[in-house]
Amino acid sequence: MNKQVKTTTIWVGGLITGAMIGAFLYKNKDQYEPQKEKLNSLLSEFQNIAADLKSKLLSASQEGLNATKSALQTAKETAKETAKNAKEKVK
Repeated sequence: MNKQVKTTTIWVGGLITGAMIGAFLYKNKDQYEPQKEKLNSLLSEFQNIAADLKSKLLSASQEGLNATKSALQTAKETAKETAKNAKEKVK
């Protein structure tokens, strides 16, 4: 079997599996109704956690960027001073 046939087979298998699971859940939706609210609350908590994580990651990346900028500026100034001192020693 070549790669295209394998990919198509896996894709069709996933599609059929998803349709079967969807039909089963639809058929038994009354049985799963009480858990729907639990799932919604868990999804809401997950969204809140993801939003907090996103803001923390953005803050950390901004702090890292600022630290990198200041380190590069310091290195640039040090290099200029070193070059200036080296020129003075040559004279």
